[in-house]
Amino acid sequence: MDFRQIQYFVALYEERSITKAARRLHVVQPAVSMQIRRLEVDNGTVLFERSAQGVIPNAAAARLYPLCVDILKRLEAVKEELRNISGRLIGNLSVGVPPSVALGILPAVLTEFCTQNPDVQLTVHEGYSAHLVEWLVEGKLDVAVLSEFEEERRLRYQRLVTEELLLVTNLNSTISGPEVKCADIQDLRLVLPSSQNLTRILIDNELERAGLKLTATMEVDSLAVVFGLIRDAGWNSILPAAAVKSAVERGELKSFHLVEPEIHRTLIAAFPGQKTLSAPAQLFVGYIEAALKSLQ
Repeated sequence: MDFRQIQYFVALYEERSITKAARRLHVVQPAVSMQIRRLEVDNGTVLFERSAQGVIPNAAAARLYPLCVDILKRLEAVKEELRNISGRLIGNLSVGVPPSVALGILPAVLTEFCTQNPDVQLTVHEGYSAHLVEWLVEGKLDVAVLSEFEEERRLRYQRLVTEELLLVTNLNSTISGPEVKCADIQDLRLVLPSSQNLTRILIDNELERAGLKLTATMEVDSLAVVFGLIRDAGWNSILPAAAVKSAVERGELKSFHLVEPEIHRTLIAAFPGQKTLSAPAQLFVGYIEAALKSLQ
């Protein structure tokens, strides 16, 4: 059993689909089928049951899986040690962030990280939580910042910070602060995330517990568009603190604390379960966590 077969076996075991395993490994489907078949023939055993619904690991595969995962983790640790043996952080790092983080604190984090770690080749991808989870599972990302959600068994998590959601208005708003009761914003012209967005689901759930319901005049998932509507057309929205900090500090928007109820979201860092977290990834997560906590 060689290293490639170990990689292909773990991918197929976790994905339960040759198509998904091939996509995750960035190879064609026949390559996955060939390697798994060769593994079975060379060792005189069957590891997967084939059906129209996909491939299902059997008892032998279940015994083999944790051993293979351990080998991949150990090899990743060796690679990491070799990369960092010079005492400098080097290598490639691919991270994913949601729009609320990208538009808010991310520019300052990237500037500091790249200045302090010039030998790390950093790639940043922006996306909503569902896309970030998919990219993590496929191995396209080393780490991603997400809103807390139902756990995906193929990922590992680290809680970063719990932040509040704020009422955001333009500079001409007549609202007097610093706090606004949620019951008092029901008649405002609101632009909110769509009903499938995790932030919108959180807003609706918290208000429902308080016996309240907000009606969005418009639903928009693009933060850049939402900011334009607030700033230029007098709309209002409910947004995470990380998303609005910079705009408020620049004097472009106004924000108010929501009470009765307060609304908070928890941000987490997520990592592929089969990979050891690299030193650059650990450091980047620390930068993000510090920037988020500075908003508290």
